Amino acid sequence: MEKLIKNNTIYYLLISISILFLAIGVTLYMGEYFYGLIFIFLSILIYLLANLNSNKKDGFKEFLKQKFKVILYPLIGIFVSLIVGGIIMIISGYNPFEAYAALFYGGFYKNWGTAVINATPLIFTGLAIAFAFQANLFNIGAEGQYYIGAMVAAFLGLYIKLPPIFSLLIIFLVGSFIAGIYNIIPAWLKVKTGASEVITTMMFAHIARYFSPIFIRSFGGDPTAGSKHPYVTDKILETNRLPTMKSFLPNADYRIHTGILIAIVLAIVVYYILFYTKLGYDIRAVGKNINAAKMQGINTGKIIFITLIISGMLAGFSGVSQITGLEHKLAQELNAGYGWNGISVALLASNDPIAVVFTALLWGALDAGGQYMQRNIGISGAIVEIIKGIILFLVVARYIYNYFYNKYFKKEEFVSAEERV
Repeated sequence: MEKLIKNNTIYYLLISISILFLAIGVTLYMGEYFYGLIFIFLSILIYLLANLNSNKKDGFKEFLKQKFKVILYPLIGIFVSLIVGGIIMIISGYNPFEAYAALFYGGFYKNWGTAVINATPLIFTGLAIAFAFQANLFNIGAEGQYYIGAMVAAFLGLYIKLPPIFSLLIIFLVGSFIAGIYNIIPAWLKVKTGASEVITTMMFAHIARYFSPIFIRSFGGDPTAGSKHPYVTDKILETNRLPTMKSFLPNADYRIHTGILIAIVLAIVVYYILFYTKLGYDIRAVGKNINAAKMQGINTGKIIFITLIISGMLAGFSGVSQITGLEHKLAQELNAGYGWNGISVALLASNDPIAVVFTALLWGALDAGGQYMQRNIGISGAIVEIIKGIILFLVVARYIYNYFYNKYFKKEEFVSAEERV
């Protein structure tokens, strides 16, 4: 017993040190202090050391096996897409090696600040899509929930006059809550009538999108009144804005805000909920086999309802983060696309919340690198969209294969209640 207690003490001590190093490394790296990678690398080494010397070896091996499956297909997709993109460049008369050097240099180093800015809202919407996917639900309306969160933040940001920590907490909580509530009708229709959430959430996304100009004209922008800024709301109060990374990391891009840190923490929280709580188990059980879940006594209607509400809240975080962290106002010409791109991010991450962070950063880096490549090499940025499209096509092809294999060839597996995680 003493040995077990001692082993557990050492294990949790090493894990705590690993988390501390990871937090330091991520903060530095997101702030364009690239030596933060050293802390991230040390964090990984300490984590491996902790698990290799603990009584959790079998669980750790299973963890590595699962993560290998998560990254294998996306890596194959990226490799194939780079080959196809290179062939297209050769046919177009460009040197693919020079182009890819510019793409990766621009995306992962020179324009890394832009990559982080691009990735921040995608992490939130990617988490929203991935969370719903775990229950085999397709919340395609994350774009609408993004707009709801953005409108709430733009409204509250004009009027709340409290110390920043309290005002931001209220804005984030209220914005995400209302975005989640916005999903109530699609969730109710799914549970009560079986209506496809793909159709209903998409319809509500368009409602939110086309309501935003009305909102903007009510809170600042009014072209008929001769406003200097007819198509944007008034800027939110400075006390209601997220701190920038530059405020405590002087070399950071002034546009990078602490929303990226909130997004990463939220990814960890979502991962914990999905894989270490009863709610998460029920969500995944419904996603794998709804009939088997019913036989286990799971209230599938309740789980579907809760999942869509939480998914909406996660997407709402994205809109709140953009308004309080980057834009500070809502613009009528804003064509965000973060909800739609969140689908790509979630699929590429195999719906793994932690992997969503990395795929969002990859998506952001590809966009930032594409801009750099276009400016310096002269290659159209459309090649980046082709690369992203091929990656997504190959990842989706895997889902299609798994769907038909599970439907026609794989026998149903019923998991007993005793086997719950």
